[in-house]
Amino acid sequence: MIWDLVIIGGGPVGSFAGYLAGNHNLKTLIVEEHNKIGEPLHCLGKLSVHAFEEFPLPHEPIRSNLKGGYFFFPNGNFIKLKKANPDSYILDRSLFDIMLAKMAEKNGCTFLMSAKAIGIEKENNKTKLIVEEKGKRKEIETRVIINAEGAKRQFAKKLGLRINPYLVSLQYEVTGLELLDNECVEVYLGLEYSKGFFLWISPYGDMAKIGVAVKPSENPKIYLDKFINTLKKTRNLKPEILRTYGGIIPILGPYEEYLYPNIIIIGDAAGYNKSTTGGGIYFGLYGAQIAIEQVKKYLKDSNINHLKVFPKLTYKKFGKELKFTKIARKFLDQLSDENLNEIYKIINSEEIIRTIENFGDTAYQTSILKIVPKLLKNKDFYRVLKLTPKLLDSLF
Repeated sequence: MIWDLVIIGGGPVGSFAGYLAGNHNLKTLIVEEHNKIGEPLHCLGKLSVHAFEEFPLPHEPIRSNLKGGYFFFPNGNFIKLKKANPDSYILDRSLFDIMLAKMAEKNGCTFLMSAKAIGIEKENNKTKLIVEEKGKRKEIETRVIINAEGAKRQFAKKLGLRINPYLVSLQYEVTGLELLDNECVEVYLGLEYSKGFFLWISPYGDMAKIGVAVKPSENPKIYLDKFINTLKKTRNLKPEILRTYGGIIPILGPYEEYLYPNIIIIGDAAGYNKSTTGGGIYFGLYGAQIAIEQVKKYLKDSNINHLKVFPKLTYKKFGKELKFTKIARKFLDQLSDENLNEIYKIINSEEIIRTIENFGDTAYQTSILKIVPKLLKNKDFYRVLKLTPKLLDSLF
């Protein structure tokens, strides 16, 4: 049998691509290396409200509404930003993945579980995907491959693609933790909390999630356990850890999105994650939508340009956002705790906070540029001038 499309990875982006492929009656196979959808769990599960407005996604996995956050600086000061309406949701990621996989299956997709993609063999306009299923080698013939394997990029490495920048994360699901606001995340900035990113506390139904991401050279458990011990003293709390999980977060993307002749890469595997926050599902869903549209065109007339143009189309849709967060991450990584405290002094004004609350959007972070005119009027703006060299370094 020759498949129209084989998708590597049964996570939310791969399954959504399969669901969309079913809308066009494409013979689609999803190859998933694990024996259960939704496991193992890796991320926080934060997803923009835009995704639910723009895509047919299930609402059942929503566990908490988020309207904003507390942003703590190294000196202990914080800024609270809270919008009138939810900006994003915290999901039960396992349930979310399972429901998207069921949508794909109901739309005609076939799943091959416990099968790992390990290579390809090319022949004319067809490709044989080599998989290892329960220890046995298997060849699957297909006209197009979409790689949605996730952040580890194991299949991509088999094809000779490089290792790209990433962070290591760890997260605890806990009870016994009273949040400052059940509609806000708490974000902790500074080298005491994380080297290379930040530490967070998020509502999760009647529980909470405490997590951190750090540079690969660091151990996230050290930062997380130290923070929990601090919480026990400062808030007189006794959080109980119910579940532990972690993973890697791609940053400074996007990476390769098309490989000649017929492989498209989407989602975490393509580095669609915002380098400032690590979130990648929303742009991953858009990448899946664009990919399926181009695959449909290619299967109709065999014009390879439909696949070649894929990276240009994703850049037009969300590439500028990824580029902005890439620059922001490079800039943030250069800042000392003292620099962060200076930034607090600059933005800690009612006018700037109101502007961020009114116009800020965690999915489209270029919206933060709307505060620039306010900053220029701020009497403390001169403080940011000393950071100009670091900002210029971040542009390259």
